Amino acid sequence: MAGNADGDGELDPAVGRRESISEQIDRFFDELHRIDVAYSDYARRAGVSDNLMCILDYLKDHEGASQRAICEYTLLPRQTVNNIIASFAERGLVELGESEEDRRVKTVRFTDAGRRYCNGLIAPSRAAEYRAMSEMPGELRDALLRGMEIYGQVFRRQMWRAGN
Repeated sequence: MAGNADGDGELDPAVGRRESISEQIDRFFDELHRIDVAYSDYARRAGVSDNLMCILDYLKDHEGASQRAICEYTLLPRQTVNNIIASFAERGLVELGESEEDRRVKTVRFTDAGRRYCNGLIAPSRAAEYRAMSEMPGELRDALLRGMEIYGQVFRRQMWRAGN
């Protein structure tokens, strides 16, 4: 992603010069990658896959979701989601039901054992997220979130234009 010196950047205190936008993009995505690695490392230490954690994390907040909704949100392939949900069902962690709107659509709901399993894996990572955010001053949290919202809106618009 790095490239030409492209516009006004921020002063890099370590180097004493302004970073280019390309350098800032690299720093931004490097940090996002390190966050992803931390989640992946947590899953590995818990003895489960990243994909399983991703599905559990989604279901924790969207109980009764369809497998299609899980695929759309997590960006995981349908076969991966189906296999993980089938393994959950075999282990008695979820029950599959029919959607009220469309009987062909299967919904996924935790059993009591599944809810305990999910909470045992997801609660520690959510607590780490909370502690990390709470260590930041409120104004920095606000700036982080506002910056991400603005960047996300502009980035999505630019990606849309890039594909057309």
